[in-house]
Amino acid sequence: MDDQISRRRFITSATAAGAAALAGCKLGPTTEIITGDGRITARPGVAPTTAFAPGIHDLVVNGSDQLCWMIVPTGYDHTRAWPLALFFRGAITPARNYMDNFKPIADELGIIILAPEATYRTWDLVLGGFGPDVDFINRALDTAFRTVHADANRIGTSGFSDGASYSLSLGLTNGDYFTHIAAFSPGFIQAAAERGHPGFFITHGNRDTVLPVESSQYIVEQLRSADYQVEYREFDGPHAVSLSLAKEAYTWMVAG
Repeated sequence: MDDQISRRRFITSATAAGAAALAGCKLGPTTEIITGDGRITARPGVAPTTAFAPGIHDLVVNGSDQLCWMIVPTGYDHTRAWPLALFFRGAITPARNYMDNFKPIADELGIIILAPEATYRTWDLVLGGFGPDVDFINRALDTAFRTVHADANRIGTSGFSDGASYSLSLGLTNGDYFTHIAAFSPGFIQAAAERGHPGFFITHGNRDTVLPVESSQYIVEQLRSADYQVEYREFDGPHAVSLSLAKEAYTWMVAG
């Protein structure tokens, strides 16, 4: 397995690489109009009482025909709670394209990975504001919680490129819910509000010509100046997910 997953095509919106802002909080003013509050309302309820097979599943989300993928790790046992991480894809590339590479990581660490598709070519916030993607993520989480036994105290976010920016932004908006936030090669962070005190794990290639490494350097500086704990890893490579660092990020997430 190659150590990096690269994005073959990239389409960006008006948000410029390196522009980092957090709306309505002490980290700085917004550069975009946010049309929704970006709140995650889905919560684990009664634990599922039936077994569910390990593997990569096309999760049928209640009330939607939009695609969502879920990796259930080898050894999954519905009688105990498992950590769960959302994964947000980059622009254009389908979420399913990442799953085969992430499955060995999920199997080794014992983590459920839930990867919803964006409604449009990329995530709603990149196109102007929180909206339909947040609605679908809530539906996907609600369906996942009814299907597998997720640990309410170990739910995190992760993502690559546009999805990394989304992970940071949605994660901090819901930092009273998501305990760990990972981002692989992000371009910006823009939260609707600053809630809770989650931890951050950010990676970026030093030869990235799509979203320059300075984007992450600036984000890390701003987060640390606001007293957030940030693990930051630069690697020798282009605009890509370093699988070894993704494994390190998910290990950090599972460890709590």
